[in-house]
Amino acid sequence: MRGPVRLVRTGMTWNDFLSPYIQAKAWAQGKDPYSAQSLILLWPPDSRRPSWVVPEAAAGVLEMKRGIPTPYPLTSLVTLSPFTVLSWSVALRLWIAINVAAVLLTPFAMVSICGVGLLDFRARLFLAVAFALACLHTGLGTANPAMLAVCLTVATVWAERIGREKLAGVFLALAVCLKPTVAAGLLLYYLVRRRWKIAGIACAATVVVGIVGVTRLALAGVPWVSSYLENTRRIFAPGALADFTKADPSWFNMINAQVFFYGLVGKASVANLLSLLLAAALLGCWFWLCRRRPTPSGSLEISAVSVLILIPVYHRFYDASLLIWPLAWSLLFVRKRLFAVLTLATIFPFLVPGAALLDKLALAGRIPSAIANGWWWNSIVMPHEAWDLILLAMLLLYFMSRDSVGESEAVGNSSKLEAAIKP
Repeated sequence: MRGPVRLVRTGMTWNDFLSPYIQAKAWAQGKDPYSAQSLILLWPPDSRRPSWVVPEAAAGVLEMKRGIPTPYPLTSLVTLSPFTVLSWSVALRLWIAINVAAVLLTPFAMVSICGVGLLDFRARLFLAVAFALACLHTGLGTANPAMLAVCLTVATVWAERIGREKLAGVFLALAVCLKPTVAAGLLLYYLVRRRWKIAGIACAATVVVGIVGVTRLALAGVPWVSSYLENTRRIFAPGALADFTKADPSWFNMINAQVFFYGLVGKASVANLLSLLLAAALLGCWFWLCRRRPTPSGSLEISAVSVLILIPVYHRFYDASLLIWPLAWSLLFVRKRLFAVLTLATIFPFLVPGAALLDKLALAGRIPSAIANGWWWNSIVMPHEAWDLILLAMLLLYFMSRDSVGESEAVGNSSKLEAAIKP
């Protein structure tokens, strides 16, 4: 009901896959994929176009108000271009089927990675909590490409786990091409751990896809770079859809650290600076801890970097689906109950779309205006997902600093299949 059913009932004509689909078609036809005019020209005939599209495009506010055309990199559009040979209605149904199948298989792949039998109580508990994550359902309900990218990160480690490193590199390349801000953490992990074959294939394939994207538009003489930069500037402008301040009515749907810091300091530039400094410090700690540990702790290191990449740059609620990594670590690896409980406590807020729910309650008058307009409500309560991720990142780094966290490690040892973890 919260995921694919919601999409089929209410989002078939307007969802997060529509704009990339049209933009990929524009790229394939040698048109500017970041131009609002291309978006209008190539709007699918079997999809009802909202009445506000043309007026807002003419006024130059379509990007600010609706976030379309989206500033996805060319690699994303090239990767999605095979869908454009199909009509919109067929492509969307195929996209839904692929994403639902990927989301259903991913938790089971994670159990396989960890070497835990499905009859183990921990595996069943993990599956229950993983499928309950609200960010997974939000991603499915909006048809956002982030969901497939998250699933591909798990597929990458699964392929590595069974000794298929070439396949792992291909999976990682697809994830990076689709959503670089989601898959960058796993790529960084393989680079730091010197898994050159997987990282090399992923980087080489991504570069090739990027060259294909640039070459197609260069041969068509399309000045896409200026359009891309202008598109990005408008989407991140004050009051636009990606603005993390209260000038954007949906600011609370973002989970990056700027949302939290802005509530504290009230200045966007300072919030940006603090977020970048915090992310740099935490990432530096992660890198140092990785180099300090001679024996890789793959699951914990991947969990930590997956949370870290959510902190410094624009991310919405559905990107928190990456929390499936620390969720698996806490339930399938850790034997020290305190560490597992602390990790789970920071993940549990993502079992519900908390910020969106609180906003609806405030708009409906269920929460008194004196509270909803208070400093602590807008600085602490509404951005709770952002500061919760910061807390989780710090916790995971602390666990990495311990010589032993009481875990049974399986990730990162692709040379052999380890025995199933005993209860």
